[in-house]
Amino acid sequence: MNYIKQNIDNLTHLWKIAGQTFQGYSKNSEYSLSIIDKAEWPNRIWIESPPSVTSLEEVSLKMKNHTELTFSYFKQHQENDNFTTLNHFKLKSLQYGMSLPLNKKIKTKRKIEFIQVNNEVKASLWSNAFFDAFGYRITANTVVKTCNEIQYFLVYDNKNIVGTVILLVTNNTAGIHSLGVIQSQRKKGYALSIMHHILNKAIDLNCNLATLQASEMAKNMYLKMGFTTNFLMENYTLKQ
Repeated sequence: MNYIKQNIDNLTHLWKIAGQTFQGYSKNSEYSLSIIDKAEWPNRIWIESPPSVTSLEEVSLKMKNHTELTFSYFKQHQENDNFTTLNHFKLKSLQYGMSLPLNKKIKTKRKIEFIQVNNEVKASLWSNAFFDAFGYRITANTVVKTCNEIQYFLVYDNKNIVGTVILLVTNNTAGIHSLGVIQSQRKKGYALSIMHHILNKAIDLNCNLATLQASEMAKNMYLKMGFTTNFLMENYTLKQ
């Protein structure tokens, strides 16, 4: 089983759904692009294979025309890249592509409630909670127009919103995205509780693999849960 491919395919499918919904997805031999006008997400351009000088030149040109784009590259090995030699790109952030085979359910200690977004009111609540957790916005309009294909969940404890999470299932792979806890509810163990519940939900949907992309800060939590790091996702902006 190719965990790397399943992880990348799930993530890029998420971007693709959003872009296609707003006629902002395109793909050619050099790169794929998904963008929503006047929005902060997904606005990604990506290359999955080791990049050539030509492909990076194409990407940099597209980013000059669309300054809101982030260039994401999935580094699977210790290969040399051309990013620094071309001097176009500045590293914005790193994320760790991680996976976990799903075998049995986890005993949960905290009763939290997952409410799936299926209308404009819930989409607005989800968008606001996501913004509180992450500091940028996935618009309510994006959420409501894609919620038939993407499962957006509001997480409640005692009728209070504590966080958000996305579940996207592709080929029995459960992609876990946008798992965030709002600022007022942090350091209370909610992130781990949300993970346990969403993994159990994935098992109920007959998924056999969970994938995610973790920040440096969150990586250790996932490692302790049994996740394995499969690749590094490098996110770039253009140098000014």
